[in-house]
Amino acid sequence: MDAAHYIATLECVAPRASAPETYDYAILELAASDNLLAQIYSAMSHERLQWWSLFEGTEWQDAWENGPVLVDLRNAAGFRQQLLSQLESAPLGVVFESELTVETLRQNLAARLCGSQAGAGHLLRFYEPRMIAPLLSALVEQKRQALLVPGCRWYWHDGHGWRGAVAIEDGHCGSWESEPMLVTQQELREAEVYWVAGEACGYADHYAKALTSVESPKHWVFNSLQSARGAGFQKTGHLERWLRLAIQHGADFPRLEPFRSTLSRDDLALTERLTAMESTPEKSHANA
Repeated sequence: MDAAHYIATLECVAPRASAPETYDYAILELAASDNLLAQIYSAMSHERLQWWSLFEGTEWQDAWENGPVLVDLRNAAGFRQQLLSQLESAPLGVVFESELTVETLRQNLAARLCGSQAGAGHLLRFYEPRMIAPLLSALVEQKRQALLVPGCRWYWHDGHGWRGAVAIEDGHCGSWESEPMLVTQQELREAEVYWVAGEACGYADHYAKALTSVESPKHWVFNSLQSARGAGFQKTGHLERWLRLAIQHGADFPRLEPFRSTLSRDDLALTERLTAMESTPEKSHANA
C-alpha cells in the first residue's frame, strides 16, 4: 500500500479544521445515543429547533428512531453550542452550512441513503463522522461533489480532531439538483484503506513523542496498522494495541519470536493473542 498516496489524498480532500463557529444544520444518528432524541425534544421547548427523519419515505421508515435525522439549528444557538462538545466525544454525525431549502435538503439527503449499491436494502451512512473523510477520498470527483454540494461546507470530528470539506460549487448550492449516485463495492473497499490513513494521522500525532526517531511517522503508523489488518486485527482498539507493540518492539515484531508463535496460535482469540504479546518483555529492537 502506498502510504503517502492515501494520506496525502485524504488530507487534501478532507483537511484538518478548527471547530466550526457557525453552521446551519446537522445530520445526527439517533442510534448512536440513547439520549439524543430526548435532548432534541428538550431543546425544542425553549428554542426554535426543527428536525425531520431522513428515513421518512424510505424502506427504513419504520425504524426511524434508530436512524439519521436532519436538524435545523439556525435558530437554536444554545443546542448548537452544546452539540459541538458532544460531537467531539461521540460519533453522532456531521454539521454543515447550506443555502438549499429544508424540503430540498430532506429529499436529496434521504436519496443519498440509498446510493451504496445497486440492490435494495443497502444503506449508505455517508454522515458517519469516522468514515466521511475516507468515503469522500475514495470517490471520483463527480460523486464526491454529489455528496458535498447539498451542504456546501461540512464539518465533523473523526475521533482524533475536526475535519472539513467544501463543495466546489460553494455559493451556488441553490441551483443544485439531485442526480442518481452509486457507490461501488470497490470504492467502499478503498474507503477502508483511507480510514486507516486517517487513523494513522491521528495516532501519529498522539504518539508523536514516541516516534521522534521514526522517519515519516504518519507513513510508519499507516504501515503498522496495515500490518495489523493483514494479521486479522480490524477493530480500532486492536489496531491501537498493535501499534503500541510496534512502537515498543519495532515494526518487524510480528516476524520475531515469541510474537510470531503467539500470532499463529489458533487456540487463542485475537484479543488473547494481543494480551499475550503485550506481556512479552521489551527487547532492544529498532523502531523503524
